[in-house]
Amino acid sequence: MTSEPGLRAALELVARSPALLVASDFDGVLAPLVDDPMTSRALPGTLDDLCALAALPSTYAALVSGRDLATLAQLTGQGADSPLTLIGGHGAQSTRADIGITLSETEQASLDAVTVALHAALGGVPGARLELKPTATVLHTRTATPPDAAEAGRRAAEVLAEHPELTVLRGKDVVEVTPLVVDKGSALAALARALDVDAVVYFGDDVTDENVFIRLTPADLGIKVGLGATHAAQRVAGPPDVAAALTALRLARQLRDAGA
Repeated sequence: MTSEPGLRAALELVARSPALLVASDFDGVLAPLVDDPMTSRALPGTLDDLCALAALPSTYAALVSGRDLATLAQLTGQGADSPLTLIGGHGAQSTRADIGITLSETEQASLDAVTVALHAALGGVPGARLELKPTATVLHTRTATPPDAAEAGRRAAEVLAEHPELTVLRGKDVVEVTPLVVDKGSALAALARALDVDAVVYFGDDVTDENVFIRLTPADLGIKVGLGATHAAQRVAGPPDVAAALTALRLARQLRDAGA
């Protein structure tokens, strides 16, 4: 695990970029993971620091999540007047008009069909539940026992094998199915291009965040939260460390703008 001095130096270096985008996943990064996803809340100060960064000259901030856009806005309290760009559904939705995708009639029909099939296949598996998003259906097994989670995964795999036209995204205790070819990395890259930034800082904890980390350049900074293999250059243990890193980045950026 990267030492704190190493991370501090990396944050101070990227803070000197002329135009900077700071982005973060939500669950497991700003907010500790919980069994009931609707009770998830960001740690105090994290959203404040992101908003403060977004208020600085040539600095932008974003939340990038697998959550649907409406739920992400609800849980974070970031409404239409927020300085943050919200990207939901792994890039399928965004508060920016130039980022985001909608389903065609054919894609919607395919998603509806697999959702009905998954409901039927997963009936009776304790702890397994489906979440319906505007552009995806998600199997959650966080509250299932390991044997039940394995059984739910086996049944879901049988259903998904009949729908090769769909994209399957696997994360921590989740399997997300969508007719779209989307990922967080593509969405964040599109946002960075639209903003014309010189560097990106990204915090992520899940397998789906690797799609961001693998796209980052030497000018950027990827920070993996928690254990597991990663393409990120830096690593922290959990959300409290993310909170500290965001504060350090905000202070470094403010010092840079003050000419210190």
